[in-house]
This record gives sequence, C-alpha cells and structure tokens, in this order.
Amino acid sequence: MVIKNKIGVVGSGPISCAMIDAINESSNGEVMGIWGRRFHLAKELAKEKGVSKVYGSLNEVFEDDELDTVYIATPNASHYDQAMAAIEHRKHVIVEKTAFMTANQANRVFDAAEKQNVFVFEAVRSIYEPNFQILKTAIKRLGKIHGATLKYQNYSKQYLALLKGEKAPLFDENHGGGTLRTIGIYPIYAAVQLFGVPVKSYYFKQPTVKYIDLGGTCIFEYEDFKITMLISKINLTNDSISEIYGENGTLRFHSLYDIRTISYRSIINDTEETISEPISDNSLLYEITEFSEWIMMKDVTAYRKQKNITLKAISIIEQAINGGT
Repeated sequence: MVIKNKIGVVGSGPISCAMIDAINESSNGEVMGIWGRRFHLAKELAKEKGVSKVYGSLNEVFEDDELDTVYIATPNASHYDQAMAAIEHRKHVIVEKTAFMTANQANRVFDAAEKQNVFVFEAVRSIYEPNFQILKTAIKRLGKIHGATLKYQNYSKQYLALLKGEKAPLFDENHGGGTLRTIGIYPIYAAVQLFGVPVKSYYFKQPTVKYIDLGGTCIFEYEDFKITMLISKINLTNDSISEIYGENGTLRFHSLYDIRTISYRSIINDTEETISEPISDNSLLYEITEFSEWIMMKDVTAYRKQKNITLKAISIIEQAINGGT
C-alpha cells in the first residue's frame, strides 16, 4: 500500500485546477479539500474534480488534522501570511511561484519551517521536468561553455489596460507582480540550476512606462562566460527558442517550462539530433510527485538542497529589481 501525501488546496483558479489533475495523476498524492476566496467557485471545482471537502475558511484548512500539506495558489502578495499560518499548524507547504516577494520573507518562512520540522517548496515546475534533467546532463557534451541566451517573452493584454490607467495586477510590484518576479523566475531558476550563482547580475528594464517592470534584459556574469536573458510581457514573439553555446556545439530548446524539444548541434561533425523525450500533457505532475516523495520519505537532504536554490534565486531577483549587483 502506497502512503500518500494528503493535500489541502488553497485557491480555486486555473493553476489550482491543473494541480489537482496532476495530484490525481500522481501515485503518491491525494487532494482532501479545497478553499477559495469565492466559496461557490471552490464548491464547483470540488464537484468537478470529485473532491469531497470544501473549506469555509482558511483556518479550517490549517486546522484540518487529516492534511499533511497545504498547496497555496492565491495572489502572490498573500503567500507569505498563508505559508506562515500553515507552518504554525505544522503543515508542509507547496506555494506557487512567485512564492515570496523578498529574500527576507523567504528566510523567515524557511526558518519557521525548520523549527516546526516541515518542508516548504516553491512550485517552479520547469526544474523538475524530465527534459530539464536531460538538458542538465547534455551540457557536459558542450565542453567549455561560451555563453547562453534564455528567452521568456509572452505578451499580456494587461499592458493595454496599464496604458489606459486601468488596473493591471500583473505589473503591480506592491502586490507581488512585475515581469522579472512573475516570469523572470523561470530563466533565473534555470540559470542557477545549470550554471550556479553568478559572480554579478544586472537587469536593464524596458523603459516604456517609468518605474514599472514590463520586462527587459537580465545579464548573469560568470568567470568565463555571460548569460543573456530576454524577459518581457509586452513583446510579441513567435520564437521562444533558448540556446546554450559551447566549444563542441549548441543546445537548443523550446520554452523554459513544459520543455518538449531539445536538440544538440555538433560543431565537430556538423550533425543535429533530438535528445528530448515525450512528457505528460500536465507538466505539474513532475514537481508534485517529487514534493510528495520528499515529504513522505522525510528526505531532508533533497529538501535542503532545493531550499538553497530557492533562496539563491529569490535573492538574485530582488537584487536585480533593485538595480543589480
């Protein structure tokens, strides 16, 4: 009999819906109940997904003794308080990206979790996907690294609302928005996982609307090479190909999450091969399976390794927003 991670879902939006499907598809997780800011929507989602329990309040979630873990998928600005409340009730926490607005918040959450002997994970799906693991291994084939270009440019209609003076939550940095913080997290996590922490980092914002992070260019400097990241929510592009360059060849891959194609082009023999593998239609499956395994196996080593990467990524983002290092 498989012991399952019993999960309470906080939030009833599209990402919660996708996560519930991923948990149901996994072999080691089980959704016990749902809470949402709009009770009727949470009730509809629970009925659709066959979840028996709908919580009337957040406290009911945290006080549910049946739960091992709370999954938080509410607006970014609410993550810190909700994570701390869950930890106080000795629940493990999986919090959607972007988990925390500052490195100080993240450190406080992780310190509180250590005292309560629970785990906290930021749900950045990309680094748990099988093709990302293939990418990490394939980098060895490149030999000496010359550099990389990582792209995440995805146009948002909220930009038009912003120009009209209307509400645009995506770009509201006071509530956890801003392009680098919300989507820049994918290339930054990828860079830290693939190459480590940079010696220096810089972020040059697109100056379209003053003081608002609409996107820009992020530069990571390492001892022998540089990485350029093109990040934007106001640029429309048909090409989301990222590349890593080395003395032996080039790795090309589509997107920075839900990676479905990776190719290796050899300089030595002028050949190109596809090295990726087919993945699930719901790429959240891989992160939730890993999280549940580490929680149920009490794998402190794996958890702390991932915690350190999260803290490094959050610190880099905060420094970059404030002008770089």
